[in-house]
Amino acid sequence: MHKPDFWASGIYRVSKVLIGPANLETKLANVIKALSAILPMRRGAIVVLNAGGAPELVATLGVEQASQGARCIPAKAAIDRILAKGAPLVVPDTCKSDLFQAELQTSSNATGPTTFVGVPMKVDQETLGTLWLDRAKDGGTRIQFEEEVRFLSMIANLAARAVRLDRHQSRDGQSILGEEGARKTSSGEKELPEPAPQRPTKIDWIVGESPALKQVVESVKVVAITNSAVLLRGESGTGKEFFAKAIHELSPRRKKPFVKLNCAALSAGVLESELFGHEKGAFTGAISQRAGRFELAHGGTLLLDEIGEISPAFQAKLLRVLQEGELERVGGTKTLKVDVRLICATNKDLEAAVADGEFRADLYYRINVVPIFLPPLRERNGDISRLARVFLDRFNRENNRDLTFTPAALELLSKCNFPGNVRELENCVRRTATLARSGTILPSDFSCLKDQCLSSMLWKSADRPLAGNTLNGTVESPVSFGYSTGPAGLTVAPHLTDRELLISAMEKAGWVQAKAARILGLTPRQVGYALRRHRIQVKKI
Repeated sequence: MHKPDFWASGIYRVSKVLIGPANLETKLANVIKALSAILPMRRGAIVVLNAGGAPELVATLGVEQASQGARCIPAKAAIDRILAKGAPLVVPDTCKSDLFQAELQTSSNATGPTTFVGVPMKVDQETLGTLWLDRAKDGGTRIQFEEEVRFLSMIANLAARAVRLDRHQSRDGQSILGEEGARKTSSGEKELPEPAPQRPTKIDWIVGESPALKQVVESVKVVAITNSAVLLRGESGTGKEFFAKAIHELSPRRKKPFVKLNCAALSAGVLESELFGHEKGAFTGAISQRAGRFELAHGGTLLLDEIGEISPAFQAKLLRVLQEGELERVGGTKTLKVDVRLICATNKDLEAAVADGEFRADLYYRINVVPIFLPPLRERNGDISRLARVFLDRFNRENNRDLTFTPAALELLSKCNFPGNVRELENCVRRTATLARSGTILPSDFSCLKDQCLSSMLWKSADRPLAGNTLNGTVESPVSFGYSTGPAGLTVAPHLTDRELLISAMEKAGWVQAKAARILGLTPRQVGYALRRHRIQVKKI
């Protein structure tokens, strides 16, 4: 199984191809080439339906030259099946499938058993073509095929958006087919197409120049022009709401509402009322009719933050709305149609939640069309000092101050791990600026040098026991876990790893996370992160 970062990197690579300046045919050909570098494949092709509804080869890799054309399309029977059903198709062994017998009998370069994977190219439930590949039979597992189908479906849908955009612009006399896109007048002179209205490309509220951040921003720009559902993944404090806003502002929906709702700690009943609205008298306290967030976001974008926290009972209701685009207010009978672009955000391991039965698999696939992984602040080299200056400037404007950082102070900040990410960095800057006694912030002004910082820890020395080691890849506590006795009597040996320390604390606490958190001097949420990070199965006692 590939890691999520592998698929995200592949989507980013293909996205760059699709937003390039080349004509449509070149873009789709480059998509196939990019896929060949990501997945093992013997052949592959993008087949698009023409104006008459017939499939035509547009881009191929490894396909016989004699097959180039609409009349001789390889894997024709399989492609027809995908187009008819509008669903992916996986054939582990083409030699044993009736769909490929005709091709096997006529092919001049059969190379033995192959595996075929094909997906439809869809835009707004309309199938515009197929994307398929085959390779030598490798005995892939069901999970591997499912991962590959999800990835190829994302690529196919992005390619379908490019096809539709090109057709619309061609219809309007603004083809994007390169040099041939210019129109000719009756006198034979070329008339350049009028420039299409430009969407904003600057995202002022996202600060940073690190490669990790730039990669995410580029993905955001590509995804924004579509209506595909986006799932923002990342640690708490990485700015998921700001990236959701960027997707909305860069999209064709930017003039419509951007509505957001944090789903954490809301009961199913409250969440249903918040999202779907309610009629007057639907329940105690419902003194008037109220529109829900879906209605308020009609035509625009809806951000559901902490989507992993909704109850299983409500997940089924949400899935129906996402599938049908219809809802009824609580206490109402009238069906309302809504057109909403959905963006979800979570720092929860949804894959583990699905495996544990805490999150519906069908809802997971519905919201996880395009996952975007936001980098933690510790992986954004050079961005800490940039963000710190922005936060200090904001503090100065709000409080009529004129504070500045010394280079040493910025250097000190840059070495901090900031497990709370951007949110914690802003709090640190504001706290330090508030308590600063002069117009210049020095290293000595930071509370961490006074052993008063309760949320982060500087990497002061490499030889401190377990300094810089963490339970989830970040510094979780200002207290080292080594050479100490916790409040519940946990004695920690210096040679134990973080995983062993965590297991020891959980065993001491009877596998109760809240008790283990008190032993380790962490929060229950941090312990939960650590358990998932180290893949420790919580025992039921």
